[in-house]
Amino acid sequence: MASADPPRVRPSDDDALIVMKSLRLEDFFPELSGEQCAKLFPRSGVGDYAAGDFLIEQDEAGRDLFVVVEGAFTITKSMGSAAAELATIGPGAVLGEIALIREGTRTASAIAAGPARAFRLAYADMDYILANNPKLAMHLQNLAREREA
Repeated sequence: MASADPPRVRPSDDDALIVMKSLRLEDFFPELSGEQCAKLFPRSGVGDYAAGDFLIEQDEAGRDLFVVVEGAFTITKSMGSAAAELATIGPGAVLGEIALIREGTRTASAIAAGPARAFRLAYADMDYILANNPKLAMHLQNLAREREA
C-alpha cells in the first residue's frame, strides 16, 4: 500500500545541483540554485521518505518525475504472485521518466531503503515547460527514451 505523499519543501542549492545534473540541464541552466529551481518548478519540491515508504507504486497512475537527492530506493516489479528486486538506486537517479513520453500506470515500485529524500518534479510544471520550450522538451523526451530502451 502506498505511503502518504510527504510535504514538499523548496530544494536546497545542493538539491538543485543534483536535479540539474541528473536531468542534464547544464545547457539550459548553467547555475541552478534552490531558489531558481523553486521558481522554475513551483508545484514541485523535495520530500522526505522513511524506510519502507513508497516513492512510486507499480500499477498506480502518475506522471510526475523524481530525482533521488539523498539516500536510496529499491526498485521492485511484481509479476503475478512473484516479485523481483531489480535495483537499488541512489542520489542522482531519475525515476518515472517514462511518464514524460506516455501516459499509463507505473511499471515498477520504488521503496525507500532507509531515510531518503527525492525531488518530485510535478507533471503540471513539466507540462508547462514542455509546451513553452521546444528545445528543452526535446531534450527531456530524448532522456526519457534513452531510459525506456
